[in-house]
Amino acid sequence: MEEKRTLPTQYARLLILTAGLIMAIAFFISCNPDHQGRPSLSDTQTILLPEETQIPGNTPTLNASSAATRLPWPTFAEPNRASVTQIPPAVSPLELNEDVRVWLLLGTELEAPNAGRTDAIHLIFINERLSKASVVSVPGNLFVYLPGHNMQRINSAYALGGMPLLRDTLAYNFGIRPDRFVLAHKEEFSWLVDDMGGIEVSVLFAIRDDCDGLPAGLHHMNGNKTLCYVSYLKDGDEVDRTYRQQQVLQLLFTKLVQDGRLAELPAMYLSYQDKMETDISLADFLQRIPLALRLGDPQRISYFVIGWESASLWELPDHTKTRVLLPDLEAMAKTFAQAASVINESSPLGEIVVTYQWQLTEAIAGTQTRQPLDMQTTAGVPSRTPTPRPTRTPLPPVYTPASTAIIATSTPLTPYP
Repeated sequence: MEEKRTLPTQYARLLILTAGLIMAIAFFISCNPDHQGRPSLSDTQTILLPEETQIPGNTPTLNASSAATRLPWPTFAEPNRASVTQIPPAVSPLELNEDVRVWLLLGTELEAPNAGRTDAIHLIFINERLSKASVVSVPGNLFVYLPGHNMQRINSAYALGGMPLLRDTLAYNFGIRPDRFVLAHKEEFSWLVDDMGGIEVSVLFAIRDDCDGLPAGLHHMNGNKTLCYVSYLKDGDEVDRTYRQQQVLQLLFTKLVQDGRLAELPAMYLSYQDKMETDISLADFLQRIPLALRLGDPQRISYFVIGWESASLWELPDHTKTRVLLPDLEAMAKTFAQAASVINESSPLGEIVVTYQWQLTEAIAGTQTRQPLDMQTTAGVPSRTPTPRPTRTPLPPVYTPASTAIIATSTPLTPYP
């Protein structure tokens, strides 16, 4: 009979489970040197958390290998051809607290290893000391200067020059140079949603001509349906699509920190690593599990979109009749400044964090009560028979539109003089 427990006030059990992360990871990799394709999450056991993440209530101590080093500010290349509108001056570097790091989440239209447009661009400002974060989402058709090229839509920077050009583009136009990045293709995004059992999405505006029809209301979406929802573009309205992407991003993160799912983070990382592009190591993710639990408190994350209050539609003066978003530099600078400042305000943790900590404690402890993996030998090489992954009843995440996201309409802007 399963023993029912109340929320613990001590986390002694976690201290007992500190021993084996590095050895477990090394063993897993050594047993699978030629592993091809994407393994199921059940192909690997839940791996113990590193010592600095074993007490969920404490602030993690980052060692020198995992702490990000601020990248040097670049020298921007001159344009290689004329632009349809004047190139604006470079933005001054945004002043960030020394505790703040900037992560960049990207979604690309093509499958690996092809480089394509990044139609999902989300900058995440993280104050690791205060456990606060803010997300600034950028529409892909924002018309900006790509250093060494000319004025183009920002979603083409990665396709033209990879992360070096995209980092320079963000630095030139926003005054921000991301410390770390994660780029997911369509396939990995769908995997993530499916691995978490799908998500409950509140559709505010019906989609009738795609995604098999989505009337307004609450929908349970699998990976493919969610991918359609965040990719759908009607009448070139990339601002609306960006809000939908941000909504799903919030839902995915909330579900990830619920019900002890972070105990499966090593398995997920190893499952996606052959396809996902990132400069964030598994150790970096694991050391920030306590931070992720705190950020599960919805009051600790603020959301912003570079939308109609910061840009307006402008039709390119050529035969294509392409419409882009021309930014209002002053309004856009205020949005980024607000996103950087709001995370420097300390605030108490919400009670929901205690629940997430307890759920993770129970999830880790549950793996210790299951039978160890059976060891078999084939031609002298040990192999493992995985323990089936237990079935969980997912907690229903709730999406509440962030109060900090600004949805407004302003008068059309004129091109840069």
